[in-house]
Amino acid sequence: MRSKGFSLMETVIFIVLAAIVIPIFYLTTQPVIKDMMMPTSWIKARFVAERKMEELMAYRFTDTTINVGSYGPSTVAGDTFYPADYAGYQWQWAITYLDCNNAGNGCAGYTGTSLITTSNVTNYKQIDLTVTGPMGVSYRTSSAVTARY
Repeated sequence: MRSKGFSLMETVIFIVLAAIVIPIFYLTTQPVIKDMMMPTSWIKARFVAERKMEELMAYRFTDTTINVGSYGPSTVAGDTFYPADYAGYQWQWAITYLDCNNAGNGCAGYTGTSLITTSNVTNYKQIDLTVTGPMGVSYRTSSAVTARY
């Protein structure tokens, strides 16, 4: 005569196997799940960087907000524009004069021309902006501001 259902021994074996397989499955899929969230963090960091860069670029060249040597705050949370889901994002910006001697590529051959010379280097400011997300994702952008007369 056949009995229906599982015996106690079959149930115990199933529980033991599940106790071994489930943690292994979790450990192998955890990095994949974490990496799936990375693009969202990167997109948010890019959005924050682009918005802040547009805000800084809107100031006139002579405005004290974009004085050379100005450095931005460390957290995005202080800005009321961003909703609560941007908590944990940090930004920093640095404003310097665009100096061809320190640009690394010598301003790509523009030094000495009417565009950039050593006498008008103070007519160009460089804004370097970095936004770092809570998962360590960083987005960097740079732009130049010129004196418009």
